[in-house]
Amino acid sequence: MKTSKKPRKHLVVTGIITLASALIFLVLFKGLSLNPSVVASSQIGKPALDFDVEILEGGSWLPKSNGTRVRLADLKGKPVILNFWASWCVSCREEASEMERFWQHHREKGIIVLGIAIQDTAESAREFAKIHGKSYPIALDTTGKTTINYGVSGVPETFVINAQGVIVHKEAGPISADLLETLNSKYLASPSDRG
Repeated sequence: MKTSKKPRKHLVVTGIITLASALIFLVLFKGLSLNPSVVASSQIGKPALDFDVEILEGGSWLPKSNGTRVRLADLKGKPVILNFWASWCVSCREEASEMERFWQHHREKGIIVLGIAIQDTAESAREFAKIHGKSYPIALDTTGKTTINYGVSGVPETFVINAQGVIVHKEAGPISADLLETLNSKYLASPSDRG
């Protein structure tokens, strides 16, 4: 009788080890297949929080702006690409020309691109914008409140806000002009612009 229990116990242990190994493999496979730049955000599908930041450059493109500060409420009814960046950020250099290309193509269509520099100085942010040819509006989060309210964990991070003021996409890391075009077609463009 003892000999018949040993093979059964051995089969149970082997089955448990096999099942645990399969579960570990599935978890690792799923984790390795995720795109690290796609960050789930609890803000997707919710109204974007208002902010109040200091305008550094490009304020003339912002409706209802007083020339020195901009609030999201000032942009009501306009689709907004809200890009958090910093002059010391290497990835932000990579992204700057892509964002500028999108801005040049869509600025006359009512889409607002607004870059908000964080953990930075006004002088460094302006110099970075000049070196990298940023002509879209840039601002500075001097208090850090906007950065915290949007849950920004690093730069660059970009939020796509539709004309109704709802966050429809968040991109962590550099964003390409191609992805911006795709997001524009999907969420921002008017029906006549979609073709």
